[in-house]
Amino acid sequence: MRHFYASFYKNLIWVYLSVLCCFVYGSMLDAIPDHVYMKEGQELALDEKIPVQLAVSSDKKAVMADVGESTYETLRERGSYGRCEDLGVGEHTVTCYLFGILPIKEVEVSVVSDRSLYAGGQVVGIYGATQGVLVLGTSPVETEDGSYAEPAEHIVCAGDYITTVNGQPVEKKEELVALVRKYGEKPLVLSLWRGAEQIEVSVDAVATKEKTYMLGLWVKDDMAGIGTLTYYASDMDFGALGHGIGDGETGDLLRLLSGRLYRADVLAIKKGVRGEPGELQGVVYYGQKNEIGEVESNTDIGIYGKLSMDYYKELCREDQTYPVGYKQEVTCGPAAIITDASGKLGIYHITIDSLDYSPSDRNKGIHFHVDDEDLLDLTGGIVQGLSGSPIIQDGKLVGAVTHVLVNDPTRGYGIFIENMLEE
Repeated sequence: MRHFYASFYKNLIWVYLSVLCCFVYGSMLDAIPDHVYMKEGQELALDEKIPVQLAVSSDKKAVMADVGESTYETLRERGSYGRCEDLGVGEHTVTCYLFGILPIKEVEVSVVSDRSLYAGGQVVGIYGATQGVLVLGTSPVETEDGSYAEPAEHIVCAGDYITTVNGQPVEKKEELVALVRKYGEKPLVLSLWRGAEQIEVSVDAVATKEKTYMLGLWVKDDMAGIGTLTYYASDMDFGALGHGIGDGETGDLLRLLSGRLYRADVLAIKKGVRGEPGELQGVVYYGQKNEIGEVESNTDIGIYGKLSMDYYKELCREDQTYPVGYKQEVTCGPAAIITDASGKLGIYHITIDSLDYSPSDRNKGIHFHVDDEDLLDLTGGIVQGLSGSPIIQDGKLVGAVTHVLVNDPTRGYGIFIENMLEE
């Protein structure tokens, strides 16, 4: 019996050690990013808590630090572990060697020219017209005999974009209504975008008591709101929000045909409280004289386009340029966000709590909390409308605010600026 227990505990210890080793190994891999950017002439330094030595996989000579003995102590004392330099502009594959011996991970490295951008922080109005008419859902229609029918149910789905009716293009809700009434006596052939697929469906409209025809669809053809400008460049290209514009009903990313930026002012702030995110409440000044930019694309990591020449000249007289800071340069600790939620641009202190180099959601690579008393008094933390506020650390533009934690409005997520620049 004593031998049994000794063997049992021995095996238990081996299982524990195996699980621990797997956990440590997995944590080590997570701490090394899959892909990094570095500036030309810059030394690449990955997480220095991990004793890895780097070599360019495509070069058998291996661009490695000259360390002599490949031991952790030597590497640590020389400050050269986890580093690689002298890479030319372009794409490289770098292998990480644990203690300079065991290859554990390959990292894709993009060497780019040094780049600086203007940091934004301005609250702007955003308007977008959908590519076709977006279906939000179906609704029963009262027929001529007083019964109810849902003619498009199970044929047209929430999230579909209707682009034509019997070959006639549709961009506005009013155009869809007019074409359904015009062709309602016969089957209607609708062209739809369903996700990335374009399909055609046939549906019969319902004749109503009012002697007209309806499909029983809830639809919309545009969106409007406010958000924050993240950055803009000397060529007037801009990025904003740090996440895409989605539909509040379906949750899907809006397929935009066109969009514009307008001047906006914050009129009031609903403070965030636990369980209920706050929001900036403002007014958007529509009209050609208040148009300040064109939205060219709506993606899951931000909206992009070009500022008007007049607005660019107005901003760049006051705004500061910052060198781009890539994710391996970002550290846990003090940082700042820029926003004009108070009515004028202000820089507010935050603390970066943790970093995720390979998040399942690219919008959540930076986890931080607000500890600036002025911003906490103003907004209670992160609120809707602050999405896109640039994050600055060590004099570099490193990211943008994207989300707030519903149960703690003082805490939020951000996206690495390099991810926004990939679009």
